[in-house]
Order: sequence, then C-alpha cells, then structure tokens
Amino acid sequence: MGQLVANTKSYAQNQLLGPEKEQQRSWKPVTAQDLYLWMDIQIHLCLIGVPPERYWMKDGVYLSKDALPPAAYLGKTRFQEICHLFHVCPYNSPTETPEGLPC
Repeated sequence: MGQLVANTKSYAQNQLLGPEKEQQRSWKPVTAQDLYLWMDIQIHLCLIGVPPERYWMKDGVYLSKDALPPAAYLGKTRFQEICHLFHVCPYNSPTETPEGLPC
C-alpha cells in the first residue's frame, strides 16, 4: 500500500502543483487510510451496482438501515480526486526515461 500512496502523491504533485500550473488546487496528500477507504467504496459500488454519482445521495436506498452513509468515511469530492489522481506505477516526468514495464 505504501508504494501506491507514494506513486499517487508523486503523480498528484506533478499534475496539480507543477511549475507550469498557474493555480494550485487544494490537495491534501493521500494516505494509506484514504486509499483503503477508496478501494472499499470501489468494491462496494461494483457489488451493489450503483454508479458513483448516486452513491452519496441522501436517499440511501442501496444501504442497509444500520449502515453509515459513505460520506462518514470518505466524501464524494475526495473520492473523485483520488479516482482522478490514483497512480499504480511510479510516475516519471515527461523528461525522464520510463523504468520497467509501461503502465
């Protein structure tokens, strides 16, 4: 999990905070806990067949009555940020030669 966190942080920093970026987006560095929650929600979405945009709706028809809403664990905006910036392979800047297998 540590490598996924490091790769995602590196990619996010380059995409959001690079020198050519005019405006820095607010980005809180991803943690292992964030990624575990993100993966849990991804798996749950697949199992129940609900699209991500409906998962955070207040009607909660897809949750058991005892379940906490997903936002209690990971908010929709944070989930979407991680979806956008999740990176499995080490990020190489465009000027670096890729190492290992292409991703």
